[in-house]
Amino acid sequence: MSLEYVAFDLETTGLDIKQDTIIEIGAVRFTRDEVLGTFETLVRPQREVPEVVQQLTGIREEELRTAPPLESVAGGFERFIEGSILVGQNIVRFDAPILDREGIRRPERLYDTADLSYILMPSLGAWSLAKLAERFGVVFDTQHRALSDADAARGVFLALSELAIELPNDVLGQIAQWLTPTALPWSGFFRDAFDRAASLPPVKRPVLRPPENVDLRPLKPSADPAPVDPQTALAVLGSAAQRPDLFPGYERRPQQEAMTEAVAAAFNDGTRLMVEAGTGVGKSLAYLIPAACHSLANQGRVVVSTSTINLQEQLTKKDLPAVKSLSPDSGLRSCQLKGRRNYLCLKRFNALRTSAALSDDEAYLASKILVWLGETDTGDRGELRISLQEDALWSRLSADGASCTSDNSPFVVDGSCFMLRARKEAEASHIVVVNHALLLADIGTGGRVIPPYEHVVIDEAHNLEAEATRQFGFTCRERELHQLFDASEGIVSALGKALRTAPVLLEAGREMEEEATALREAAKSARPRLQQLSDLLKAFLAQQAAPNADRDSRLHVTKATRVQPDWSDVEIAWENCRLVLSDVAAHLGRLHESLLSAEELGMLNQEIIIATVGQSLEAANGFLSGLAAALAEDDPSRVVWLEIDRGDGGIIVSWVPLEVDGLLQSGLYEDRRSVVLTGATLRTQDSFAFLQRRVGLRDCETLALGSPFDFEKAALVLIPRDMPDPGSPDYVDALAHAVIGLARASQGRALVLFTSHATLRASHRLVADALKSDGIEALGQGIDGSPRQLVRALRGKTKTVVLGTSSFWEGVDLPGDALSLLVMARLPFAVPTDPVFAARSEAYEDPFNEYALPQAVVRFKQGFGRLIRTKADRGVLVVLDPRIVTKQYGPEFLRSLPGCTVRQAAMREMPGHVGQWLARATAQ
Repeated sequence: MSLEYVAFDLETTGLDIKQDTIIEIGAVRFTRDEVLGTFETLVRPQREVPEVVQQLTGIREEELRTAPPLESVAGGFERFIEGSILVGQNIVRFDAPILDREGIRRPERLYDTADLSYILMPSLGAWSLAKLAERFGVVFDTQHRALSDADAARGVFLALSELAIELPNDVLGQIAQWLTPTALPWSGFFRDAFDRAASLPPVKRPVLRPPENVDLRPLKPSADPAPVDPQTALAVLGSAAQRPDLFPGYERRPQQEAMTEAVAAAFNDGTRLMVEAGTGVGKSLAYLIPAACHSLANQGRVVVSTSTINLQEQLTKKDLPAVKSLSPDSGLRSCQLKGRRNYLCLKRFNALRTSAALSDDEAYLASKILVWLGETDTGDRGELRISLQEDALWSRLSADGASCTSDNSPFVVDGSCFMLRARKEAEASHIVVVNHALLLADIGTGGRVIPPYEHVVIDEAHNLEAEATRQFGFTCRERELHQLFDASEGIVSALGKALRTAPVLLEAGREMEEEATALREAAKSARPRLQQLSDLLKAFLAQQAAPNADRDSRLHVTKATRVQPDWSDVEIAWENCRLVLSDVAAHLGRLHESLLSAEELGMLNQEIIIATVGQSLEAANGFLSGLAAALAEDDPSRVVWLEIDRGDGGIIVSWVPLEVDGLLQSGLYEDRRSVVLTGATLRTQDSFAFLQRRVGLRDCETLALGSPFDFEKAALVLIPRDMPDPGSPDYVDALAHAVIGLARASQGRALVLFTSHATLRASHRLVADALKSDGIEALGQGIDGSPRQLVRALRGKTKTVVLGTSSFWEGVDLPGDALSLLVMARLPFAVPTDPVFAARSEAYEDPFNEYALPQAVVRFKQGFGRLIRTKADRGVLVVLDPRIVTKQYGPEFLRSLPGCTVRQAAMREMPGHVGQWLARATAQ
């Protein structure tokens, strides 16, 4: 008898499963062979339907007024779905909980097409119903109507069912074995698929995709590097005009040529160079081409470091392949290198595969990985969808801390070890792309992360100081110490089970059991000591906080702080905590050594246990040294602070180096033949001096190249004459009122940049409520989604306004109609009480003009850079901070912009200016 399924979908008043109500139900009952019937009804909601939902679904309020209430249709829907397996997109997390909340009886089995696609198509990249339907050729004409969505889910489910039985038999059988015992509501899907596959010809394919047969011989740099004529690089650049397939609309740009020559000269002469290249110069080609020419001529390596993921992807997926195509016979090799934690350790995963029993979370992630192994060449977690809940498990399976490169692991022997392959690929590459974090982490390991290199190009160099500050600093959250103790106690249970599976319990096994028991007792003893320290630090923080300080404020721990009477109690509590934490670390260390030297025990999950113990040991030692530096040592070269975790109320202890210029000089610059720093926003007051001092590259050549775009015609900068000061009690209301009028004039397509989460939250509701009637959706960062989700919304819907904070000031690329209006709520000065800012300010005679102002101007330029991304873009920047014209320093911000049209106007006049400017742009 064929199984019967019901694909269903609910349209609701919103996405809150606790409050929003159903406005439409659609369902399709079917077997694998035919549709048996459909169910469709509107439902009169118990609350108002937002305008954005009406626009999204096409369901109008007037239709719903005459629709039946839910209680009238619930019985019919229950009868329709009775005895079936429910199918749908995201039904486990959204639709089913709403049915349960409303008391609608339903079958227990839920085959969620989203969860199934995460396993069966792990590297797809986008798993929305629309994307899945497109991928499988499922007709999906009317999105966001319940019956249409349900029928699309039916088609996707049937396609996923076929995909499952096309898996190799041992893969499908392993997944069925893992998932069938779990409580996951769709676990039976793979057992069904395995049973179906049993009657079909077996599918035999290697579980692990064989490594590509590529040349991975390490580069052999010339002992005496030869210079490369800059004209060679210019000739390669000039050939781009003959390749419209690679460079559509390419035009010769003198600025790009000047940068190409300068970078080529820096490589030849072994110099330090700082280049500011405005938007549209094409700086990536201007350094990649001379890097390629020099590296090929001398078989040396050039490392290119970036700050944002967007630029890394542009370089690796677009620019470098294009450069290779310009010289197809050159043999240029390039790669992207990441930290060890990004790569799967096959030895650890294989140990997990042989486990007797997996938790639900382990079974789910292991299933995704097992399918993905047949697709991936890299083993890079960036190809997978790893949730926050799965991150800790991935860490145990990653190559972080793995020792397999030094042993006789079969994965090392046969060349399939992902980390080793990544390292060998980097050793064989002329250009290696990394991020700033890895570049700086390499310094801390003495160069063991990145293969040796003599030339480095640091793009997005304005972020180098901030990343170095993070990388060379320390942060400990109270919950991380509890997680360490939890892991330590969990090790005892895991080790006990593993030892019971050992063929022979040797003396080493008994010693490990004793050590593990001692570890558990040490972890238990540490908890009350940690609690005492936490309580004292919180009390001290509350006592020292300024009267009007908010909950997010940080307490800068200075020399004066440490002579306060109550600080001695903190020091005593830390010493007590240090002693028990040292015991935990000592037991972990001895246990780790025992496990590494006792492979003959043949324990189940031994490799996973070794990884867990090793990571816990590393964490314990890091906490010991880091907390001692913060609480017991008074080092003037460090900035120490305390704060309360907004998430769980625990204490956070942090420190960073006061300055990073010396660390960068000794660790990064001194060992390189040439260093190039570049970006679009490196100068302030027409000078590189500020950045040169901050990153320790004072003695370098500089080059400033303006943008080839006509900003006078492309960008209008509007400044209101009558905006209240940001410190005024009327400011938030005036800000919201201004944003509402401006967004109506631009019909959405707007990004509002804030420097404060509190101001964003206060403005969001006012703006969102007012724009509903205009069909414009206002989305707030941290309120309506993550930055990535909000960027996707701006790209996908024209009538959208996004309110964002720090992560939106840079690295967001919204060309064309996606963004026409950019609003800055206030000038982006750092918070004066921020401990790092305050401590670094003390090094200047005039802290505001020499430090705070240049820093804010760079941030301002970064924010403006979101608006005009291509030659055809047109847009408006509105600065809702009167200080830009009322303060003496205000003109510095305007002078930093690339020749835009600037106007002042009354607030009531600004929407008219926006509408006229954008209308003219559309007409052009």
